[in-house]
Amino acid sequence: MPGLARPLQSYIHDARLLPIAEKVQRGERLTFEDGLLLYETPDLTGVGAMAHHVRLAKHGLKTYFVQNRRLSYTNICYTHCQFCAFQAKPGDPRAYVLSAEDIVGELAKPENAGVKELHMVAGHYPKLKIEYFEDLFRRIKERFPDLHLKVFTMVEMGYYAKVSGLSVEAFLDRCVAAGLESCPGGGAEIFDAEIRAEICVGKKDAQVWLDNAELCHAKGVPTNCTMLYGHIEQAKHKVDHLLRLRDLQDRSLAKGKAHFLAYIPLAYQNENNELSRTHVIHETTGVADLREIAVARLLLDNIPHIKAYWVMIGEGLAQIGLNYGANDLDGTIIEEEIAHDAGASTPQMLSKAQLVRIIREAGFEALERDNLYQTYDSEPVTA
Repeated sequence: MPGLARPLQSYIHDARLLPIAEKVQRGERLTFEDGLLLYETPDLTGVGAMAHHVRLAKHGLKTYFVQNRRLSYTNICYTHCQFCAFQAKPGDPRAYVLSAEDIVGELAKPENAGVKELHMVAGHYPKLKIEYFEDLFRRIKERFPDLHLKVFTMVEMGYYAKVSGLSVEAFLDRCVAAGLESCPGGGAEIFDAEIRAEICVGKKDAQVWLDNAELCHAKGVPTNCTMLYGHIEQAKHKVDHLLRLRDLQDRSLAKGKAHFLAYIPLAYQNENNELSRTHVIHETTGVADLREIAVARLLLDNIPHIKAYWVMIGEGLAQIGLNYGANDLDGTIIEEEIAHDAGASTPQMLSKAQLVRIIREAGFEALERDNLYQTYDSEPVTA
């Protein structure tokens, strides 16, 4: 690779995958049972080859990245998630809340030069209401008018609408008027109710996430989507999760306003959280991480972009993931907190030059993008 030098079937060693390969070549949608087999087969090479075939058909060698910054306005959270090491309660020495002045000052620092996208998610703190976010977004946009504001998980949006005494629709409308442009995909975790009751008891109802994502799309606000894997879930839970995302995307595309731009598989980080203290959960392996990328590319036929999220799986494995269906490395991701608090050992950021090198060394074309996947350069980016 990066191209497939031989017929697709020649990469497959598990004969049970051959009917799936035929579907993939015909462009047919895969079923729940197909998804289960993709997870259960030992033939990772075969699964990866099929995913790479789809990746090449959709994107060729193009691989995207963005210059982005992560920032959390508070880590105080009243919603208890057993897998989270980021959350703090009031009075905790770690607890913080950032003012609009704090955030604008942070964004003005030299290391943020060139940043095109601000990705903000945070805890659920009832003292923050709609007026805080309107003021924050307006101040950011006044100082940095070209900075794209990507803010709120779907559960976070619902929480802050509720504590503001607003419907989610009214809350979203006011945020968009103040400068909100898109939403990230976090907070989805796993949609299965029994699993949610064990890993994120404070946000058990998955329908909240799905309904709010669909509302964003209907309002013309694009979002991403995710799945948290590598904890206590089984293959059936993951296939169910992915197909619910696919179904929602079908509905959003039919309405023609906005939709999921990208899917990001998120590897559970097993340090400093309650879930890892009550269950024996090992770090995800490279095989598991690559499989998640490949299965997503094959099942999510209507979501254009699949990310290999280097923050959680490392730069080297993310690079290999480009051959397993991924066509996006996310971005520079300056100062990510949530995964690192839970034990991620990756750097706090990668430079534009590092991302370009990672992509090119794998044999792909590096393209700097904005949040809507418009590229900044007519020619491939140089380091």
